[in-house]
Amino acid sequence: MPVPDACRLVDQAIRGQSAYAQTSHFRVEVDGQAVFDRHYRGPRVADVFSVTKSVVATLAGIAVAEGRLDDLDLPVGRALPSLAGTPAAGQTLRQLLTMTRGAETEGPFEIDEVMARPDGWLERIAAAPQLDPPGSRFRYDNGGAHLFGAALSALVGMPLSAYAEARLFGPLGIGEWHWPRDPDGYDYGAGHLRLAAADLAKLGRLWLDGGRWRGRQLLDPGFAAEMATAHNRGGPPEDHPYGYLLWVAPGRVFAAGWAGQLVAAVPAARAVVVVTGDPRFDPGPPPTDQLAPGWRPAGELVTEHLLPALLAAR
Repeated sequence: MPVPDACRLVDQAIRGQSAYAQTSHFRVEVDGQAVFDRHYRGPRVADVFSVTKSVVATLAGIAVAEGRLDDLDLPVGRALPSLAGTPAAGQTLRQLLTMTRGAETEGPFEIDEVMARPDGWLERIAAAPQLDPPGSRFRYDNGGAHLFGAALSALVGMPLSAYAEARLFGPLGIGEWHWPRDPDGYDYGAGHLRLAAADLAKLGRLWLDGGRWRGRQLLDPGFAAEMATAHNRGGPPEDHPYGYLLWVAPGRVFAAGWAGQLVAAVPAARAVVVVTGDPRFDPGPPPTDQLAPGWRPAGELVTEHLLPALLAAR
């Protein structure tokens, strides 16, 4: 099936099937040019949920290139001395990037429970009991991503948002964005960064090109390659292998987030696919949304119809 026909098929399903009614935007680029772009609902600069994690990993690649992050095996307690004596202190930055720190992520350490606290998010995350030896097992870990973001902020000497504005968003020409902070002043590492679909596509192109943007190497090339390499078998929620805060699947790497967020880079086709969803989320507490029962992420339409067309057209 030709790529334009596959795009139209995905678009028709989004517009015609109630299961995909929360889909906000669908954009496809090939060789840096948009071949399909449609906005369906919700704000254009919107919460990208866990795609935020992949943005944080991208900033880490820039920090490596600048010599600000020179050891991924640095223990958290060295980057954040205030966490000395906690279970997190001996976990390494690499283990946080690969979601293998082995800590409890449920109960009082589940991210919504942590975010309901008036302060002390980082301390609560760091106090999570050790369930597995660090580095031994993948467990999806929102708290670990926030912990990594705080450690990276300490290493670069500024908030993640300031570092992103100067080293990532600025060079990519991303002017509209919002990055919320926790009560203690740390930018969220796990979610809730707000970006537009076209700007998410720029990030996808950056990953596609090994950290290069318009001839300029923004990320350390070795880190960029490792970010897109499977370091473990992964698991839920995407059930694919995991790189550095980035999912690795046959023929593509992708960032994903709740409510249907997807940024996929398809190297063989020189393509980037972006899907966003608008769940009308309110963080509360308690958090609420307006997702209909039986909703489905439009990314499954991309996998079924568009990816085969992109790879066939290479």
